[in-house]
Amino acid sequence: MKSYDISHIQTWQKTLSQTISLAIYVRQMNSKDPFFRYGNALKTECENIDISFEKTEAMPKIQINENFHFHSIPEGTEIQPFISALSYKSNPPGISLEYEGIDKLPSLNLLLFVSPHCPNCPSVIQKILPMVWLNPSIDLTVIDVGLFPEEAETRGIQSVPTLIYKDFQWTGPVKISEIMNVIQNSPDQWDIVSLERMLSEGKAVQLAQTILDNGQFVRHFDQLIAHDLLSVRLGAMVCVEYIAEENRSLAQELCDTIWQVMSSVNTQVQGDLIYLIGICGTEKDKLKLIDMATQANDEDIKESINEAIETIQEQL
Repeated sequence: MKSYDISHIQTWQKTLSQTISLAIYVRQMNSKDPFFRYGNALKTECENIDISFEKTEAMPKIQINENFHFHSIPEGTEIQPFISALSYKSNPPGISLEYEGIDKLPSLNLLLFVSPHCPNCPSVIQKILPMVWLNPSIDLTVIDVGLFPEEAETRGIQSVPTLIYKDFQWTGPVKISEIMNVIQNSPDQWDIVSLERMLSEGKAVQLAQTILDNGQFVRHFDQLIAHDLLSVRLGAMVCVEYIAEENRSLAQELCDTIWQVMSSVNTQVQGDLIYLIGICGTEKDKLKLIDMATQANDEDIKESINEAIETIQEQL
């Protein structure tokens, strides 16, 4: 532990009215193990924190609570969230309006990847921490990508903080309301913010698989395919391509929606929608495209229409 980090914890632990206990799981019971070194320093400098060591073959961790697994050595920006977690052991948080309903959630697992040098990680950890104490069925695992790069690589983590719940992933700052929306609702009821985030973060295939599993397109999908933000719109297009390959009849159900929004978008978005008609369309849609071509003035739109007609023809 760095002296700067120790001083913060020393100052805080003096406010405790009773000793709190931590279990630290290490691979070696000696100073070669960084988690063992950290625990020893904590034990030496902080008389109100009781440390026990357990040997493990799994990833080393600091077990702050039964449902909170901290696979990191608190330093830098992680010190304050670590102190907050320790504080909750003796003084659990109450349910504020922001966390209303957390205590009624079913058993679930949250996985959070962080780094001690990440500017946004502390706020995300601080946001999620109360959930652990408000609901014992919520299991939170925090992993330092620097200490365990193989875990980050296995999950395809590109940046931190990244929070994972099942197949859903949030990167960067996240609101409790977003997390609750995904946990509490079936995919067809996810709000637009959650869907936008999913697509902009490159999770189009995961969303497509969710749609395939449910047998219907999610609410707000019309807004995604016509979205002003290119990253969201392209993600929606990738999603449709995947669905069309796996279940063409389901993809064809999207065509009516596409035609409904076609007239209300700009030329660039219209070109993308025409492409999707080509991917999903039937003979009926081909006839509509032919009629559209006779009225189109923009050469790029005419070219998109011709390509879409050819694509439909190839699939008939």
